[in-house]
Amino acid sequence: MPDIIFVSKVDFWLALLLWSLSLFTVFVPLWQWQRGAHKSLIQTILMTVILIPFAALMLIPFFGTKYILTNDQLQVDSGFSVQKIEITDITYITPTRSMSSAPALSLDRIKIEYRNKEVLISPKDRASFYQEIRARNPKIVIDTAGE
Repeated sequence: MPDIIFVSKVDFWLALLLWSLSLFTVFVPLWQWQRGAHKSLIQTILMTVILIPFAALMLIPFFGTKYILTNDQLQVDSGFSVQKIEITDITYITPTRSMSSAPALSLDRIKIEYRNKEVLISPKDRASFYQEIRARNPKIVIDTAGE
């Protein structure tokens, strides 16, 4: 079977929050300079340049969160790291609305249990994800009762 990439579902409120915070981080020094709080344009530009990487760090998940399903593994790529889970180790999948930190851009998540561990992900096309992962390991128990 070919590798399949599932993108993360994105909640509007989360996208709005992170993009707003990123823009705020970059534009505050410029706004302060305009109203006269910073006397030097050079200081303002330097502060803005220093803050740009912090703003970019907040946005990396939007461009890097995906889930790659290969024949043998589920690779959870959050932009910061890649977690590789053997499909044969996955035992149980269930929907959840957990607010725990996770490589997911939505609270509409699924919990994947494997080897006494768990990971929360939020594939945009959940039905297709279930179908593809079950095709690779029919022994996985998928509980869709909470959907």
